[in-house]
Amino acid sequence: MEAEAMQYLAKGLMVLGMAGNAIGEGIVCARAMEAMGRNPEAADTIFPKMIVACAIVESTAIYSLVAFFVT
Repeated sequence: MEAEAMQYLAKGLMVLGMAGNAIGEGIVCARAMEAMGRNPEAADTIFPKMIVACAIVESTAIYSLVAFFVT
């Protein structure tokens, strides 16, 4: 029973990790949109950086998802 309980605990922590990634991605996008709203001339340089940052954050969420299904 203890091994099964630890597995459920690990899966719960992975879900928290995925939720944290979702919050982080929202913050990244919100700040980038805010920056583009304040300085529209810089939107051409901010937007690609925002996409790369969101991809990096999303990759961490995918790692958590894979680990969730592997355990």
